[in-house]
Amino acid sequence: MDMSAAGSIDAGQHPGNRQNGRDVEPTRRIGALFPDPLDEDGAADEVVVTTRRAIGRVALVATETATRFQRDAVEHDPMSWMFAPRQLFGGAAAVDACLDRQDCMRGILLHGLGIGLDADRSAMDELLAGDGDERKGRFLFGHQPSSRSSRGRRRTTPRARMYTATIVDTRDNRMMQVFHASIARDVDEVRTRLAGRFGPDVADLADIRQGVHVASPPVLALVPEPVLDLIRNMEQDCSSPTARHFAVDIEMGIQA
Repeated sequence: MDMSAAGSIDAGQHPGNRQNGRDVEPTRRIGALFPDPLDEDGAADEVVVTTRRAIGRVALVATETATRFQRDAVEHDPMSWMFAPRQLFGGAAAVDACLDRQDCMRGILLHGLGIGLDADRSAMDELLAGDGDERKGRFLFGHQPSSRSSRGRRRTTPRARMYTATIVDTRDNRMMQVFHASIARDVDEVRTRLAGRFGPDVADLADIRQGVHVASPPVLALVPEPVLDLIRNMEQDCSSPTARHFAVDIEMGIQA
C-alpha cells in the first residue's frame, strides 16, 4: 500500500540494495523518510530505541491531530501531517520529533489553538514559556488559573467571553447532536451549564471552544445563519448586563 505525505520528496519504491551479499527487498515509503507501516518489517528497517513514555507522546500528538482535523473539517490527512517535515519541529516530522517532551508540547499547542498546519517554532516556544505550568494548562486544555496565586495575592478575574460547545453522542440506538453558545468566564463554567441541561455524562463529551467555529460539522448541520449572526453580534458585546443571560441551545436527535 503506497501512501504519500505532504511535503514528501519520494512517495514511491526505493531501489533494492544488498546486505551480507544478498538482495534485500525494496522498501515502500511514506514520503522520503518513513517505511510504509502496513508492510512487514524488513532487514533494512532502522531500529529506533525509545521509551514507553516517548511512544505515548507520539500517540498523544497523533490523537490530537486527528481529533482537530475531524472537529474543524480540515481537508488534510492526519497521517500525512504526522510524517511530513514541519518548521514547528525544526524540519523534523512529528512522528520523530514528538518523542521529545518539548516537541510534544509544541504539537499539542498547535492543534489546541487551531492556528494552522505549521507554525514558527520560536513563537510557539514563547507561548509555552509563559508563566509556568498554569499558563501552559490554559493554552493546552482550556483551564483558567485559580483566583489566588500561591502567595495569596488575588489574581484578576478572567473577563467574560463567548464560548460555543458541540456534542455528538451515539448510544442506545439514538444519535444526539447538540450546539450550545453562551457567555462565560472559562471552560469549566460552560461545562457546568451543559451538565445542568443535558447531564454530566453528555457534558463530558462536549468540545468547548472560545468563539464560533462555523466550519465545524455540528455547527454546519445545526445552526442557521441568522442564529450565527446573533451569536457573532453578542460576542462583540460580552460585557453588557444582558450578555451573562444569553444562551443558545440547539438539539437534534435521531432514533434508529
